[in-house]
Amino acid sequence: MTGEFDAGTPTLQVHIYERGQLIAQVPCESTEEAAGIVRAWEERDGIECEIEDLAVRHGADDVLAPEPEDSM
Repeated sequence: MTGEFDAGTPTLQVHIYERGQLIAQVPCESTEEAAGIVRAWEERDGIECEIEDLAVRHGADDVLAPEPEDSM
């Protein structure tokens, strides 16, 4: 469900590694889009991809606030 203030923030990100070194990060809005990027990149020798689910970090209704400081 798209909220009133939803700016279409990507919910997935493909990390692309060449011989173990991160060479690119591609934001995606769907699993289909991410899968297509992975298929295209993994055709190349020495390339590995990882898909990160950014929605796990924060929900659509989360209010991001700084952590409270320890009071000693």
